[in-house]
Amino acid sequence: MKEIEELLQIFGAAGHPDLAAALENISKITFYQKGEKLYEIGEVQSKVYLLLDGILRCYLINDTRSDITDCFMSDRFMAANSADFFIESNRVPSFVGMEALTDASVLEIDADPLFVVLQRYPQLARIYAHCLQNALNFQNEINYKRLYLSGKERYAWFCEKWPEVDRIASNRQIATFLGIRSEYLSRLRHPKKK
Repeated sequence: MKEIEELLQIFGAAGHPDLAAALENISKITFYQKGEKLYEIGEVQSKVYLLLDGILRCYLINDTRSDITDCFMSDRFMAANSADFFIESNRVPSFVGMEALTDASVLEIDADPLFVVLQRYPQLARIYAHCLQNALNFQNEINYKRLYLSGKERYAWFCEKWPEVDRIASNRQIATFLGIRSEYLSRLRHPKKK
């Protein structure tokens, strides 16, 4: 599978055909249609999801049972699992859900066999650590922008980071992600012509 080879190449673990074969045996590429869920809130994740192509949206439900966007993902090989998946030693129900915002292809690796392979091939630890570091850096960037920028600056950052998402996501999805009111976002997205 060329995606496995590419993943190993990126993280300096190429040149191990037995490692590539072990990963191929526990992996598959799944195609998700726009709106289709990778996993739902409350579901126990049993796979590592690595985005290959497309855009994903992570969401949660607030105390009024409204859907809130936690983040958008568009980077190749970004892990689309919730943080608790990587931290908890026992699988726990996910507090977030993940859906395809566009048609997407995802490399899915069965988690339990992956952790066995991790024990046999220390080269994989670098990939695992990289996924954790990327997830932490990604979440820190989002939190910093949402906490310290004005609504207008948040939207400008969002448009720079995800111009394609601005074209396809709903006003509500973007507004809940940025932590601003939908009406205010509408004024930012569609200023009146003078």
